[in-house]
Amino acid sequence: MENLIYQALKKEKSAIIEIKNFPNGGAASSYDLGYVLTQIIYRIGEKDFANILREIPKSERNEFEGLIAVGLEYGDNDYDGKMDNKKMGSEFPKLTEILNE
Repeated sequence: MENLIYQALKKEKSAIIEIKNFPNGGAASSYDLGYVLTQIIYRIGEKDFANILREIPKSERNEFEGLIAVGLEYGDNDYDGKMDNKKMGSEFPKLTEILNE
C-alpha cells in the first residue's frame, strides 16, 4: 500500500486503480481506503485527479465514488479529531461530474 500511495502521489494512473482495488476486507476498512483516496486527492489536487479519472475506463471508475464519499463523510480530512461528514458534490464537484457521466 505504501508504494501504491507513493506512486499515486506521482499521478500514476495504474497505482490509483490498484488502490481502489486494494483488498481491504470490506465494511469499515472501506472507509479507511476511502480516506486514503481523499488524502491523495487533496495532495495532488482535484483537477489533476479529475484528469486521471478521465483517462480511466468507465468500467474502472465504478467504485471510486463510493470510496471517496465514505472517506469524506467518515474521515478526519481537516485533522480536528472528528469525522468531517463532508459531501462529495460540494467538496469535489469536478470528480462528481466525471463519475456521474
